[in-house]
Amino acid sequence: MKDVLISLYVRLFAFIFTAFKAFPLQKKTVFLSSFGNNAWHLANELGKEDNQPVIFLNDSRCRIDFADTTPARKKVYTFETANIRDMIISIYHLATARYVFIDNYVGVFSGLRFRKEVEPVQLWHAAGAIKRFGWTDPETSKRSRRSQERFQAVYNRFSWIPVGSEKMKSIFIESFKIDAGHFLPTGVPMTDFYFDLAAVAKGVENVLLEYPAARGKKIVLYAPTFRKDQLSQQNLALDFRELLNSIDEEFVVMVRLHPAVMENSKLPEHPRLIDAGSYPKVNELLAAADILVTDYSSLPFEYALLRRKMVFYLYDLEEYSKKTGIWAVSGDFFPGPVAATTHDVISHINDPAIDYSRIDDFNAAWNKYSDGCSSRKLIDRIYK
Repeated sequence: MKDVLISLYVRLFAFIFTAFKAFPLQKKTVFLSSFGNNAWHLANELGKEDNQPVIFLNDSRCRIDFADTTPARKKVYTFETANIRDMIISIYHLATARYVFIDNYVGVFSGLRFRKEVEPVQLWHAAGAIKRFGWTDPETSKRSRRSQERFQAVYNRFSWIPVGSEKMKSIFIESFKIDAGHFLPTGVPMTDFYFDLAAVAKGVENVLLEYPAARGKKIVLYAPTFRKDQLSQQNLALDFRELLNSIDEEFVVMVRLHPAVMENSKLPEHPRLIDAGSYPKVNELLAAADILVTDYSSLPFEYALLRRKMVFYLYDLEEYSKKTGIWAVSGDFFPGPVAATTHDVISHINDPAIDYSRIDDFNAAWNKYSDGCSSRKLIDRIYK
């Protein structure tokens, strides 16, 4: 029944989209975002030299405020079914825009037929991948045939996918079942931030202004990935009290949980524990962090560009590998020490050693094409 309802919704969306194709195609850019980090950087670069309209369509997961981007002619709409007005306007812009960018799996794309002049670009929200997705996700094989056909129809809509490495390109090919001709070795737009020292410094200052308790302290950022079996509440397996009582008082711990679970996940009260879940720009949190503690998240692929310490807290490695799947447990995917318990995490935080060669090898494998000019290279390729 769920599949039937989804199919009906996709058909209705496609019907409205087709009707709007009666209007002329316009020189404007549409960003449909669940995350928004790549869209923010690309729009900023585009606005420096082009006065075309830029339309931001944001679903409920997107926490980026596009008000401070450079395009002078911009509008922001909510891409949610509950907001009927904005949804109709969104469909109109998707049907009449010359340039379309998305940053996630968007189911309604399975029923859309863009005009031949339009080549949708998938600005995937991660520069690399530890966990499996698409066809390589173990759950995909358990889906209905109708769902699987819809998945592939969405993947087939991607004309171009910019990548930061050949390694990520090979993962996309396997995960989306699309051929190598769809990939652009331009690098990942959101990584431009880490090459801009002024932007990094400003990002750090923004974080400290938001969380003054962190000023003058060293910051440990704990940012676990989303787990499918924890849809309403995150299992906070890390013992924060033990952690804070066992590391130097010069440290504060910032916690950034996934937006789907942060409202229902309670953090213990502690003067050196900071809930940073509502902070919109994760790249600025990464810039402020002296140590990143994470698990199967894609954040290390960005954080590695800062060449700082990472600790991977894989307390549920066996279970997670079975349910979601990961590519491998090796230095190619985990460029830092792996911890199984809170005690292990504490030991690695207290150990000042950093294996820079391991991080450099990781960057060479995953960030080969990301050189600080990725947004500009992608614009030159798509627009010119």
